[in-house]
Amino acid sequence: MDKIYIFDVDGTLTPSRRQMDFEFEEFFYNWSKDNKYYLVSGSDLKKIKEQLGHLYLKRAQGIFACSGNRYYINEELQYENKFEVPRKLKKLLGTVLSNSRYPHRYGNHIEDRGSMVNFSIVGRDCTQEQRDEYFKWDNENSERKIIAEAIKDKFPDLDAAIGGQISIDIVPKGNDKSQVLEKIKQDFAIPFMDSLQYIFLGDRTMKGGNDYPLAKLMKEQDNCEVYQVGEPSTEDGYLETQKILEKLNG
Repeated sequence: MDKIYIFDVDGTLTPSRRQMDFEFEEFFYNWSKDNKYYLVSGSDLKKIKEQLGHLYLKRAQGIFACSGNRYYINEELQYENKFEVPRKLKKLLGTVLSNSRYPHRYGNHIEDRGSMVNFSIVGRDCTQEQRDEYFKWDNENSERKIIAEAIKDKFPDLDAAIGGQISIDIVPKGNDKSQVLEKIKQDFAIPFMDSLQYIFLGDRTMKGGNDYPLAKLMKEQDNCEVYQVGEPSTEDGYLETQKILEKLNG
């Protein structure tokens, strides 16, 4: 049975918001020559390219950025779901930012990506050390989980999911990573490819994570498999990714 792979990026192919580990890249360089795969990330194309480089974007069958709301082939935009951020949402995020018990702010807290909003209390301009500090604090205090639930309660037409180490991805309901599966299947909707197996690897496939909508949808279908890669946003989740790929291709 032919396999089509779908990869999250942060925590799955790379440490969160960092480039690929050198030794893992040696493995993935050879693996990616002979396998079909897609990338699906909450980040925009620029950030994905910073982490993976041009080669792995070119080898991918397609790249779903902004949680699938922008689709690229060979880095050329194929479609985009636009999202105009409601003023009431911006006001709520500003209030949440002011009221957070976390003591540090480093800038770029509300990032409008045109197709989604990325919200961070600590701010995307933080250093890696500052990112790690917030991630640890959030794991102990569940701040992002509480904020995400509050957003969904206040705005029933929106969805909010925890992504990476420091942020929350906010999209119109349904415009999450689950939307990519239909597009991928359309790419291979030809008679002699009816025995395909679709395999998704992500680090936040549990409820509340931004990989969950796609993972949930795939678990409901016979020709799909889902693998949770380590703990969410760990520094070495890619090592488990490598073990899984070696086993599946063994």
